[in-house]
Amino acid sequence: MPVEPDVPAWAAPEVFPVKPTTAPYGALSRKDARTEFDSLKALEAHVSSSRQSVLAVWTPEQERMVPPEAVVSLLESLRKRFLDLAKADWADARRNSLGFGVLVLWAGWAARSRDIAPLASQKVGLAAFLLLVVGLIPLYEAWKSRRSARALNAGNLVEEEREARFEHWMHAQALRVTYVLLFLLVFVGMAQIWVGLKASVDAAGLLKRAGDPSWRYLTAPFLHGNVLHLGLNAAGLWYLGRRTESLMGWPHLLLGFLVAMLAGGVATEHFVPDHSSIGASGGVLGVLGMLLGFELLHQRLVPKSARRRLAAGVMATFAIGLVGYSFIDNAAHAGGLLAGLAYALIVFPRSKSVRRPKANRMDRVLGGLAGVVLTASALWAFWRMVA
Repeated sequence: MPVEPDVPAWAAPEVFPVKPTTAPYGALSRKDARTEFDSLKALEAHVSSSRQSVLAVWTPEQERMVPPEAVVSLLESLRKRFLDLAKADWADARRNSLGFGVLVLWAGWAARSRDIAPLASQKVGLAAFLLLVVGLIPLYEAWKSRRSARALNAGNLVEEEREARFEHWMHAQALRVTYVLLFLLVFVGMAQIWVGLKASVDAAGLLKRAGDPSWRYLTAPFLHGNVLHLGLNAAGLWYLGRRTESLMGWPHLLLGFLVAMLAGGVATEHFVPDHSSIGASGGVLGVLGMLLGFELLHQRLVPKSARRRLAAGVMATFAIGLVGYSFIDNAAHAGGLLAGLAYALIVFPRSKSVRRPKANRMDRVLGGLAGVVLTASALWAFWRMVA
């Protein structure tokens, strides 16, 4: 029988490449760019002040490259780097918060001048949504990063190293299915720009009228209300899909996304019967729920800080739905989220193993069928719009 590994795949030393022998110290940046140094002091200066990303470093003590968080000697350099990054993020978020805060006030004043309750105005809701997404949430994240950097010490540096290893490993995975789903979203989105929003919704959206064909449950998730709507869903799918495909395998990404988008469609038709619905948010939130359930059941597979980010994502989604209730389909979001969570709880039993679940033949067959259904749905939405 094979021996159970002691660490998950992302924590194995082999995740990082062998260090060069041309210099005792150095740093690895994006696109495999390497900067070499003759002394630890020079490496410390680079880590603390370089505008380049620092994905890994090497020193004479290690055989391979390691995350900078693995070198205790770089503690002060890392603290300065993290504080500088948090300061820049704080400045950007504060500027966005002030700008969109003014926009919220202006939209509220404009609504009142037309005898419209501000909370019922879609313009106020959109402005508040942007304030939250590009202002207040990033402001909170910058505050947390600054507090974390100030509290950085040799003890909590270990957890920082684990998360750095996890992120590095995840970025190195071949994640073709996630990019296929992204391509389908963008492909249909470009067709929408061509034919126009109203025409595309009439052709393939979930209209919720008596006699509407059931295939609209499958085509509506590939349509979006505007470029911002598409961009937000694509960004969410990119992050969550890559993580799901890395940890759970491509079949479950396709199956979970399909189940969640259908559940979101059923939920919105039941609870919001008077408004047409479009968007992949139900499927994306389903992937979030699936990941949250999976990582709670397999806690040794991911760092603790990574799991907290998913929980924070759920809270952020709740807050976004609250401020944007006038134009955000919270029923579809909740239906997709709960369906994804249920999928993980049913399909993946609790385990203390550090091995990732291995897809069996049935998983691959069902995942392949889900992929065919999703691809056919996107193509059918395209055809309905342009025919």
